[in-house]
Amino acid sequence: MPPFVLVDGSYFLFRAFHAVPPLTTSTGLQTNAVRGAISAIQKLMRRIQPTHMAVIFDTPEPTFRHELSPIYKGDRPSMPDELSQQIPYLHALIRALGIPLHTLPGAEADDVIGTLAKRAEALGHQVLISTGDKDMAQLVTDKVTLEDSFKERPLDVNGVFEKFGVWPNQIIDYLTLMGDASDGIMGVPGVGAKTAAKLLTEYGSIGGILENVDKIKGKVGQNIKDSVEGITLDHQLASIVIDLDLNFGYEDLKLQDPNVDALRNLYTELEFRTQLQSLDHPNNPNNAAYKQTTKAIEKNTTEEAPTQNEDHASTTSVDDQLGEATYHTVLTQADWDKLFQRLSTEKRFAFDTETTSLDYRIAQIVGFSVAFDAKDAYYVPLAHDYEGAPEQLNRETVLAQIKPILENPEIQKIGHHLKYDAHVLENHGIHLQGWYFDTMLASYVLNSVATRHGMDDVSRLYLSHLTTTYEQVAGKGVKQKTFNQIEIETAAHYAAEDAHVTYRLYEVLDEKLRKHPELLNLLHNIEMPVARVLTIMEENGIELDLSFLDQLGVDFANTIQDLENQIIEIAGESFNVSSPKQVGEVLFDKLGLKGGKKTSTGQYSTSESVLEKIDHPITGLILEYRGLSKLKSTYTDGLLKQANDESHRVHTSYHQALTATGRLSSTDPNLQNIPVRETIGRQIRKAFVAPKGRILLAADYSQIELRLMAHFSQDAALVDAFNNGQDVHRRTAAEVLDVALEDVTNDQRRQAKAVNFGLLYGMSEFGLIRQLGFTRQESQDYIKQYFHRYPGIYEYMQRTRQVALEQGFVETILGRRLYTPDIDARNMMVRKAAERAAINAPLQGSAADIIKMAMIEVEKMLPKDQAKMLLQVHDELVFEVDENIADELAPKLAEVMQSVLQISVPLIVEVGKGKNWDEAH
Repeated sequence: MPPFVLVDGSYFLFRAFHAVPPLTTSTGLQTNAVRGAISAIQKLMRRIQPTHMAVIFDTPEPTFRHELSPIYKGDRPSMPDELSQQIPYLHALIRALGIPLHTLPGAEADDVIGTLAKRAEALGHQVLISTGDKDMAQLVTDKVTLEDSFKERPLDVNGVFEKFGVWPNQIIDYLTLMGDASDGIMGVPGVGAKTAAKLLTEYGSIGGILENVDKIKGKVGQNIKDSVEGITLDHQLASIVIDLDLNFGYEDLKLQDPNVDALRNLYTELEFRTQLQSLDHPNNPNNAAYKQTTKAIEKNTTEEAPTQNEDHASTTSVDDQLGEATYHTVLTQADWDKLFQRLSTEKRFAFDTETTSLDYRIAQIVGFSVAFDAKDAYYVPLAHDYEGAPEQLNRETVLAQIKPILENPEIQKIGHHLKYDAHVLENHGIHLQGWYFDTMLASYVLNSVATRHGMDDVSRLYLSHLTTTYEQVAGKGVKQKTFNQIEIETAAHYAAEDAHVTYRLYEVLDEKLRKHPELLNLLHNIEMPVARVLTIMEENGIELDLSFLDQLGVDFANTIQDLENQIIEIAGESFNVSSPKQVGEVLFDKLGLKGGKKTSTGQYSTSESVLEKIDHPITGLILEYRGLSKLKSTYTDGLLKQANDESHRVHTSYHQALTATGRLSSTDPNLQNIPVRETIGRQIRKAFVAPKGRILLAADYSQIELRLMAHFSQDAALVDAFNNGQDVHRRTAAEVLDVALEDVTNDQRRQAKAVNFGLLYGMSEFGLIRQLGFTRQESQDYIKQYFHRYPGIYEYMQRTRQVALEQGFVETILGRRLYTPDIDARNMMVRKAAERAAINAPLQGSAADIIKMAMIEVEKMLPKDQAKMLLQVHDELVFEVDENIADELAPKLAEVMQSVLQISVPLIVEVGKGKNWDEAH
């Protein structure tokens, strides 16, 4: 009969955390301790095959030992967050595996294990204690064995003696004499492991040692005499309790069948792919409901004449949490004819392309997958060209056949990130129509912060399914294959899964969104149309003046060199100004500046927030050097590399599903971060130009978030200022300072403007102190008077905080939900940041809704052969138009943008024009 197994769970947790390299999920959750501990537990179970078992953990509550000694375990460092966040997952996994798990507040795991071991021993059972804790050697008997399962080294009675030089019944005395600093057991000074073993061998026990202490010569004998009181306390601390009052025992600790559903959810969240797949393995004895995954190469059995590629037609049946489905690989003309017939008659299907590149501008189609329901998915390979690849259908012929279907607006297309597929199809002369449901955008609209919105993340969250990753089929790093190099059998399952998952996500997300009509409206009438507009804008791109950029880069380089020379001159020595480590050493070691703090890596932090607080000429120069260096690498150098060699146009990529508030963001290049209010940012904007015969128009919503504050707060003074066309910042200064409007100075207006915009982002009195140079009292007085004059704004802020706390989200003007998960955080700084975000989110999110509506409406009215929309940056749209229609088109653009939504105050759009973006802005 196998032994009764008792596992020291706390030891397994810490041992795995420090032994296994850091591992994180795609959401940032660290999992190394969970993975390592569970692996070790399962390995132990496979080796021992126990029928009864328990995993015991410590709890954070103090024990009787802490009451006995204030320094007990006092030197142990606090548990790092990376470890503590893993504990609930490890506990849940152990329980889901059917393994009894116990903790007892006020007692250590050692005491629970000791009590259970003695009870089982009394019943005649063999016991195996799995731990690395030497203290537990005191529990070893003829029936109780100890082992460190990470090393698989058992310790029986003789083994304890061989390792420690004392018998198990002497271990408590051994630990008492030698002490244990990590546990706060002081021991006898000068008595180490060898001396303790020697004394116990000669005198048998601590009692025997104390009786014969006069015979023990030298310093050791004297130290024992001086430590009598401490020995008594240490003996209590070192003794494991073996008679706890537990309401469970051996018979209650029988292993149970695993909870497969719970395991599936946990393995999915933790991204334990191998373990997840093992649940569906035919040899898994605990999954009776499992139906074996089958994979078969089937010959075409239709009545048509066989073709030379019949042997490659295949289906793969899958049955997991997605539901039963069959994946088909379409290689023969007969199979394609059947699929094409269905494509020609179905009114809705999921569609996904497989390509040679993630860069839509150069990507070519390798194949495509479709799914009409959740039961079947099809992959049509067209351009796999590895050595030995089977003959495939002709790409041009097939694409020509499906072109009318893909361009038919009446046939509804479901996809995940349809904008990418639309770009790729454009590369092959196909203009995708009938955009119906984008599962990436649906996930984003449902909850923008619940997960990232790539297919892998959305599938994990809403289907509890881990998709096959590209790295799994293509490899990693320099050896990674492009899709055309992947074997068709492998590629087919990956590609068909994409269409299958997309269809299942459509079913799940559509059902969720239908419970919230305002969110369904956002998807179908805002986000989906905007995605189509963005596709056009990305294709358009914007022209660059490359010679101007090149010269600007030279100017930047000269200025950067001048700054570096000034910095080195002040420092008094040459060093690498781009190295944060060397900057920290110069500032805080050589120059002796105050405010230096070292990070966990041992070097000084020289972040912007640190340098801004140091009043010394060198720090300002370093910040200027860094800012200009970043602008040069990102824009002057970066734009030159990103421009198309022939057209000199640069094509930014817009991201709809990234920000929490609904704002668009852009990359390659990122046009959102050009410092527009600084001279240097305006210089960069001069590089964006209109081609000959055309001009740029820039249409910008004026003070849109402040206008939305007036709408949401219904503050009478703010609404009145906007409705009467007043300078709202001058009006604010007049209200707060109680002076006539015409008497407000420019400096007072600047202060009021800072407060108006600062309050949109939850600026505190300390923010005013830092930005405006106010004293604390002046700042408090200004804010108090501001809210006295604008009580509606104060009420809006209070109301919004309360709504966010009560329901966990706030809403934009169109009903977009902006979730606030940290609004009830215990950490005050985190909570305050969440409150500030909650106040700003409806304003920023509503501004995003409005400009998206404007993009949709403006695209409809643009004369396509004479004008095109190029950019969206913050509250601004940039157009390229024929010079001869610019003056006529500008007011029409403003009119359309101003009328997309009626709010309590007018929306104002200012339109500028110029040969470059700076002139037009």
